[in-house]
Amino acid sequence: MTELRIPEVILRERRKKHLTQEELAAQLGVSSQAISNWERGGYPDITLLPRIANFFGITVDELIGNDEVNRKEDIQVFRDQFWSIPGDKQGFAKRLTLAKEYYQKYPGDYAIMHDLGYAIVNNMDTIADHAELMKEIHEKIMAGCNDEGYRRDSIHYMCYACTDEELEDRIGNSELDWSEAVAIGEIREDRYLLQNRIPEYYSQRNSNDLMIFMQYLGRNNMNYYRTEDAFVFDEPKRTAAWELHKLRLLEAFSDGGEIPEAWSGCYAECTLKAAGALIGCGKIDEGFDMLEKAFPRYERWLKIPAGALMDVGCHDVFGGAKITKWDSEKCTVEIYFEDGRNVWTPYLWLFWQLRGDIFAAMSQWRWFDSVKEDQRFGELYEKARELAGK
Repeated sequence: MTELRIPEVILRERRKKHLTQEELAAQLGVSSQAISNWERGGYPDITLLPRIANFFGITVDELIGNDEVNRKEDIQVFRDQFWSIPGDKQGFAKRLTLAKEYYQKYPGDYAIMHDLGYAIVNNMDTIADHAELMKEIHEKIMAGCNDEGYRRDSIHYMCYACTDEELEDRIGNSELDWSEAVAIGEIREDRYLLQNRIPEYYSQRNSNDLMIFMQYLGRNNMNYYRTEDAFVFDEPKRTAAWELHKLRLLEAFSDGGEIPEAWSGCYAECTLKAAGALIGCGKIDEGFDMLEKAFPRYERWLKIPAGALMDVGCHDVFGGAKITKWDSEKCTVEIYFEDGRNVWTPYLWLFWQLRGDIFAAMSQWRWFDSVKEDQRFGELYEKARELAGK
């Protein structure tokens, strides 16, 4: 509900016109006592509001203090005060009280909703008491607010305010964009830590760390387009740098010099991409050396049966996680952790390298066009054909 500011507006406008209370009373056809009463906090009869507003040359909204300028000024006063309150337990209690008060005044303002959500989730002792209020403002923000920061924060706050069951239901049924969806795992991690649910926090953290690593590995760094008979790639120098960096990163996870099984297919594919890109930017010898290395790396990956449970390495980093190799019949990849938790991953392409990949690349990637007359290319091409079963 908007706070009526009629008394201060009448006083302000009367002084602007340099009128006494008696003079204003005469203009409006009321008693001077009525003017005195209004300026001390009383309100005119509602039927007088248009006459008073017209006399002062303002709108009725401006008379009652509901004009846009006053609203913005009042909200700015709130925000300045809200964020100046200390961020300790007592301070957050004060912030919550203030934000609830202003939300009652301006129930449609998204900035106030955002700050109220922030205050709710930082008062963990009373968060359950405000869960319905948090849901109310979250639904308003998601339905009508276009500010991505407010939307993201609202989802974050809801992850604290909901019960576990409500949280999973909302995540499963919300229409989230990609940036909102990928944040859910980290929000769960924060929720468990804030609620002192330490075993669940560690479990979620392991899962998040693995997903972030997979997201990095899964980025497509080969900008390409397809013609009628071949793939044409841009930026071979940049692609080479990216793929070589990925290879070094994977090698840092090696155990006794061998890449963990789960990453061996990705390792083979990065090797192949690096080979093509190196040749594409004129580093012919380096490219052929890398291409030769791709064969045993693919061969190792191809020996692992579909659906096999593969170690990801770095036990202390990823919580002893294991990943199933892509199974074309089940069309899925699952991650399993030592604590019994299993999660699905969207990064399927890290685990589905095929027998014919090298042959297809050497046949279709135009990076190889400049070396097709090279003896080394001919020998490796026949080897790739054999590996593909052609």
